[in-house]
Amino acid sequence: MAPVVAAVEPFTLLKCLMPQDDGLGDDNGSTDVKPMKAHRRESDPAAALAGARHEFGEHGGVNMSIEASITLTVMEPDTMRRLFAGELGPERDDMYIYSRHFNPTVLALGRQIAVLEGTEAAYCTASGMSAISSVMMQLVGAGGHVVASHCLYGGTHALLSSFLPRTSGVNTTFVDTDDEAAVRAAVRPGETKVVYVETMSNPTLAVADIPMLARVAHEAGAKLVVDNTFTPLVVSPARLGATSSSTASPSSSAAAPTSSPVRMTVSLTCKCQHFPCMHA
Repeated sequence: MAPVVAAVEPFTLLKCLMPQDDGLGDDNGSTDVKPMKAHRRESDPAAALAGARHEFGEHGGVNMSIEASITLTVMEPDTMRRLFAGELGPERDDMYIYSRHFNPTVLALGRQIAVLEGTEAAYCTASGMSAISSVMMQLVGAGGHVVASHCLYGGTHALLSSFLPRTSGVNTTFVDTDDEAAVRAAVRPGETKVVYVETMSNPTLAVADIPMLARVAHEAGAKLVVDNTFTPLVVSPARLGATSSSTASPSSSAAAPTSSPVRMTVSLTCKCQHFPCMHA
């Protein structure tokens, strides 16, 4: 399994395109938009996924069809304008324009991951670091402060310790996130934007106390972001108080006909369905 995480460009063109339904449909297979059902709040991630709506193939196949096209057809010029403006989109209108934004395969994957994670939406990207970078740049912004576990995947540590400080003025304080007192001492109320951990750290397999970290982060007005790569079928960070989590899936070039395979998703808890979130 390759490293993973989620995102897609350009963000400004994707307003209102995230899933609005619970990914379950009704008993007759309807895909009409409906309020979130209790299944989405199932405490067991595997049980939640098992209860999700199954997507059938385009011609009745048992498995969902894989969309192999990068560019999709738009018949009218004004329709393209409305797609780029976010007035039309795949979720409400079954309209697509370019697979780097969305295609039916990737959208269905996002729905499944959202059910698995118990979040309002999930957003797929081509690599783990693109997902983590997208979330951190959205939630932290230039000159922000992050509190992070001192034991992280090497690429994430490099992003927080070298790249973001140099390019965005973001400062990170690395602490033992098992030590609540140390986390509280590192958090700067009003300045710290994100507390960042991995559910099970890579490679030491240390397990994070997500409810405690969520409590500390939220008391300081910060977001808790969790990399859930190792434990997607065991733990749902959002159900324990996290704002956002990332989940890995096996690389598969057939799953996403873009420059690289979809490997990860960012699961979002905000109901606005925008990525980036307009309320962050």
